[in-house]
Amino acid sequence: MSYPTKRWEKCIMHRDGDTPSFLAEWFSKPDKHVFLIGGAGFDPRSTAVAKLLTSCSKAPIDTLLIREQRPLPSSGLLEGADKNIVALKQMLPNLVLREVNIFSASDFALTGGRQIAEIARGLQWSGITDVVIDCSALSRGIVFPLVRSVLSNPAAPVNLHLLVIDQPSLDDGIVAEPTERASAIHGFKGRLGLESSQQAAVLWLPQLVAGQQASLAKILSSLEPKPHDICPILPFPSHDLRKPEKLITEFRTELESTWEVDPRNVIFASEGNPLDLYRSILRIDDERGEVFKETGGSILVLSPIGSKLLSIGALMAAIERDFPVVCVEALNYKFTPGVEAQRFSDEKLVHLWLKGEAYGEKVAS
Repeated sequence: MSYPTKRWEKCIMHRDGDTPSFLAEWFSKPDKHVFLIGGAGFDPRSTAVAKLLTSCSKAPIDTLLIREQRPLPSSGLLEGADKNIVALKQMLPNLVLREVNIFSASDFALTGGRQIAEIARGLQWSGITDVVIDCSALSRGIVFPLVRSVLSNPAAPVNLHLLVIDQPSLDDGIVAEPTERASAIHGFKGRLGLESSQQAAVLWLPQLVAGQQASLAKILSSLEPKPHDICPILPFPSHDLRKPEKLITEFRTELESTWEVDPRNVIFASEGNPLDLYRSILRIDDERGEVFKETGGSILVLSPIGSKLLSIGALMAAIERDFPVVCVEALNYKFTPGVEAQRFSDEKLVHLWLKGEAYGEKVAS
């Protein structure tokens, strides 16, 4: 039995302290010109990648910063964002700041994903050799359409790098105030809702995250057609060795009663390696494709609502196979920074090279 080739089966990734040395070597070449895209919000990770790039890179850096605007943010979060923007402007002289309204002012419809896709399509790439997207301080409702837009743009530079600060404890400390309804991320509706998909066997892959039972319930109730089965995703190995056990206990009612999950259907994915989840999702899709090819096909629905790196693994799988990605957008956030919020060692930075010279693609002359 043969399965489709996986685009990122041999994706180049650096972690465990190897990322800074790679960036210093790659961007020391005289022909390099970087376009950095990152977040300009309250998240303390907003400045870390820019600080590293400016210190280790000899290449010129043009920068687009995205400031996500949500209704009625707290004064503390606004002060944090303003402080980060001041620091970023000092580090990056060639900086453009763009505000993106996540919701429309009139009816609270989601607009952020569409706006960032339009911004990405309108970027000018003259002289740029490498695009670096710092996902650390951007929401997944922005990261997903942004990465897809850059990847699909034939005029974009040949090299596309994703950088993520792997700080699950910080992700856990940023608590979202969810909207009332779930929806597909812009550009990631896949085959959901199509008449041709009404007979498809739908499998939902929700990422289990502490305190997110209500959001996952909203996602499940929004899915049409309804899933015939559910495979929850648990982080293992994880930074907290007891995290999977804690999540199983917290979601006991959902797993045993509401969702009726067969224990064999739980997906364990490394919290620190996005390629682990990416490969697991594609393997499941390959196997289901064979089983259901004569009875309407199979649709996998992803709901990555937890750590940054697991979300990136889901993003890569969704782009490759056009999976629907359904989440609940955050109206606002609550965040109380702890000591760990200021500590970003080299070991925390993960680099994924999604497209470029490493795969035999040529820089335009």
